[in-house]
Amino acid sequence: MLAPTGPLRRIGAWRGLLMGELGVIRSYAYWSDRRIRDIASANGIALERRVSWKAKTASIPLIGGLEFAQEARTLDRAEVARRIETAIGDHAVEDFVTPPPAAFAKGVGRVDFAQFTGGVEKRQGVVMHTSTRSSTGARVDVCMFGSLQNTADYVGGSDQPPEGWSSSAARTIALYIQSRGTINNSQWDDPESLAVEALKIATEQGVTGTWNEHEDKPWTRGFTLGHATESEWFAQIYSDVVLDKDRWTFDRDGGISPDVDRILIGAPLWVRTPGAHAVTRYRDLRRGSDGQHDGPLTPGLDGQRLRRRRDTMIE
Repeated sequence: MLAPTGPLRRIGAWRGLLMGELGVIRSYAYWSDRRIRDIASANGIALERRVSWKAKTASIPLIGGLEFAQEARTLDRAEVARRIETAIGDHAVEDFVTPPPAAFAKGVGRVDFAQFTGGVEKRQGVVMHTSTRSSTGARVDVCMFGSLQNTADYVGGSDQPPEGWSSSAARTIALYIQSRGTINNSQWDDPESLAVEALKIATEQGVTGTWNEHEDKPWTRGFTLGHATESEWFAQIYSDVVLDKDRWTFDRDGGISPDVDRILIGAPLWVRTPGAHAVTRYRDLRRGSDGQHDGPLTPGLDGQRLRRRRDTMIE
């Protein structure tokens, strides 16, 4: 059968784009080039397309022909991501029935973005949070800490949201991420305590009133930037714990879900979104509102409940 030509060929190509290719047209809300290249280098993953071509000049008497060659070309982000995922393979956990620890994790769903205040340069970090359920029904929360400069503008990377409550564990978490999960000399010196503090930062940072004022309205909290639905995320994991339910009880008047079973802490390689329709930028929701809240709520976990703590407030 002959291949279609002319208008029929163009229609077929467009139909193929609508039916298949649109699924891969995505924007990167977060991209950590340095971390990706570090992982690629450590695991022998080539991030350049080898192109071998030669151009030969006409033969010159006594000299002969001259040859010129080009050997490499940088890959686009989609191809880099594909190679990383292919190389890591099953080491990246997606259905969390696999017991801890996971070295890498990935998923698709809503991802929340907020500034993270734990680094040496305040408000230059970003924390991303997502939650999912395993095929057995366990709730899994993933906290990803990265650099604000790797965050795209369209999800608020360049925005300056208001401030609010900041956790006293923020610097501990920042050092833990910078050391790739090897340093924790803090009072939260066991994996579960550290995981709970990380999740508290991801879900409660920026509170400036009672929790009821913020519930289901993340744009009313300080530091929050926006969220993206239907987003693909891929992260390197440094801590992966299943909580002891006899040890931890979370009230409903806080950001941590009472039914959380497992918490992961890590660093994102990328987050990619299907387009602008999937992104809510909180800067836009704050317009027309002064965003002020009276009576700061300063949550701190004592192992079981949320209490007020003035020593962690940003003045």
